[in-house]
Amino acid sequence: MRAIGIDIGTTSICLCVYEEETGRLLYVRQEKNHFLAGTFLQDPDRIFTTVKEMLEDLLQSSEGDSGEEISAIGISSQMHGILYVDREGRAVSPYYTWKVEVGNEDFGEETYASYLSRVTGYELYTGYGSVTHFYLQQTGQLPAEAVYFVNIGDYIAMRLCAQRESAMSPSIAASMGGFSLKGQCFDLDALEKAGVAVFYYPQVRTDGFILGAYQGIPVTCAKGDNQASFYAAIGEKEEALGVNVGTGSQVSLFHRDLIVGTGAEIRPFTDKGFLYVQASLNGGKVYERLAEFVKGTVLAVTGIETDVYEQLAEAGGRVPVTDLRIAPSLYGSRKGAAPGGRVEGITPENFTLGDMVRAYVTGMALELFRMYEQLPDALRQGKKEIVASGNGIRRNGLLKQEVERLFGLPVRFRDIEEEAAAGVAMWALAEVRSQK
Repeated sequence: MRAIGIDIGTTSICLCVYEEETGRLLYVRQEKNHFLAGTFLQDPDRIFTTVKEMLEDLLQSSEGDSGEEISAIGISSQMHGILYVDREGRAVSPYYTWKVEVGNEDFGEETYASYLSRVTGYELYTGYGSVTHFYLQQTGQLPAEAVYFVNIGDYIAMRLCAQRESAMSPSIAASMGGFSLKGQCFDLDALEKAGVAVFYYPQVRTDGFILGAYQGIPVTCAKGDNQASFYAAIGEKEEALGVNVGTGSQVSLFHRDLIVGTGAEIRPFTDKGFLYVQASLNGGKVYERLAEFVKGTVLAVTGIETDVYEQLAEAGGRVPVTDLRIAPSLYGSRKGAAPGGRVEGITPENFTLGDMVRAYVTGMALELFRMYEQLPDALRQGKKEIVASGNGIRRNGLLKQEVERLFGLPVRFRDIEEEAAAGVAMWALAEVRSQK
């Protein structure tokens, strides 16, 4: 059996064809995703047009017409973000991504995010859909035509299926905030108590995940990209730890039981258990900023524009250990810490590019390790390996080295790349099979 996986990432859109028998990706295509100028908003209809063109090109090509039936289409999506749709199921707002930080703005003597957290009893951070929705509500920015909000993955699924209404999977619904893990639904009473306009919340679907069909191919409800990546890399193995480094980064593990009070974000996964996730706003984008700094310096001094990633890897590789310390927390944290990092311990001896690169990736790995250390022993015990995913670590051998050193566990990559797209294709096949 074969399935198409579509991942709607923050900076790119990926489409792949996964073949179950061989466990390989037979086809992979990527297109850039774009922010509206000067914002962290995106155009949902532009994203849909891109996805539809990619799908049509595939299905009309030799890869899509190989004589093997495509059995399912799965969609994974950047989580937390929302857009509003009208009664026809068409977007009437931009897509407010997880990077929109209006939740940190003042609401009385606190912030929008802290107010909602206090009143609802749920941990809600800036960028979460419920926080963004409440901010837009309070500032009079809700579209007059809006009837409910969806995530961008939900929107793509409903448009492909030509449906006016969508159904949100728990894996995405939980990322909005104000979601009851025990009830597998939004806690509308708690949200309404805080003054949130709850009639904009979509239906949550906990079974029967086939939403509709595109050209006769079943399309399943969209899944969170973190869960989809974990599904591809680890599945339901409790002895493995997942480290994902994309635009942001996450440390994730699977556990069959619901354990509250861990400090981790608990995300619905398969019907067999939950993912416990520690997430950071800092990830591959942080290392990209280092590369841009060095690239800009080279250009300013020599007038030559060059790709510096290989040179950074070589420079850092020549310095296996450094006493220079860099905390590259350029984008702050979900708990409201201001963007910015620190550099400590500069000496004449370590004031080199190699030391800077090594200290930089060590700082990235240290943030991941500290998030992992915060988890209780009941979740950390028995871990034998790290399965890494995301191009931010797959393409950065120095970061892989530092993660192995700090965690004291071997890091491996699954042979399959584009884990989110591949994972949701695998997941879609399982769901379609279960419905037969």
